[in-house]
Order: sequence, then structure tokens, then C-alpha cells
Amino acid sequence: MYLNKYFLKHLKTITKLKNIKNQGINIVIIGIMTFFAIPKLLGKPQSIEGFKQFENAINIDADFFRIFTGISEIGLALLVLFFAISKNKTIGKIAFSFLLITMITALALEFFARPEPKIILVIIAVILVLLAIYRLKTVKKAFNQK
Repeated sequence: MYLNKYFLKHLKTITKLKNIKNQGINIVIIGIMTFFAIPKLLGKPQSIEGFKQFENAINIDADFFRIFTGISEIGLALLVLFFAISKNKTIGKIAFSFLLITMITALALEFFARPEPKIILVIIAVILVLLAIYRLKTVKKAFNQK
């Protein structure tokens, strides 16, 4: 009997720690996506210059693509925020799938559309891919338990 109480107490603690870790990951994702969206939407020179490289490589208007990307990143941050608050598993699946697809696309653009990939952007995108995969697994696991 004592072992059951002991086990349940520690299981609750582990669950709380996992929830804190997952919410921390959500906050990091929201912060990174917002950090990269704002310069695009405000038309900062560095952002404009970067998207000119894409315009030449993939024949899409740089300003349209920059604004589209910025809106997508803000939308993604809002989806993750909505999921973090509501705990709606369907929204979580959509948000982290969107993040995964967005970051795979970003990696493709870095390697195939930019004359020379920016390593820091590649590292950030890879980290976000890994976080998206992890969060998809945790959302799926939580979804299957209910």
C-alpha cells in the first residue's frame, strides 16, 4: 500500500515536470517564430535583402514571399499559443505539423535557393524540426491516452 502511494506521488511529479518541459518548448517556439516574423512584416533591410536572394532562385516576388512568410510565422506562433492555453490536441497536431513543414521548407530554401546557406538559420531550423517531431509525439501520446 505504501509503495502505491509513493509511486503515485512520484508519477504525478514526473507528469508535472513533463508538462513544464512541454510548455517551455512551446514558449521557445512561440518566441523564435515571432522573433523571425517581425522583421519580415516590418520590412527590415536584412529581411528584404535575404528574400531578394530567394526571388532570383525561385521566381517569386520577394516582397510577397517575405510578407507571406512573416504572416505564416506569426500564425504558427499563435497556433502554438492557442494550443498551449487550450490543450486542444487537434490544434496541437496542426500547429506542430505546420512547424515541421515550415522548417523543412526553410531548410530546402537555405540549401537550394540561397547562394550560401546561413549556418545559424540552418541550426535553428534543425532544432525546430526536432522540437516539432518531439511535440508531435507527445501530443499524439496524450491524444491516444484519452
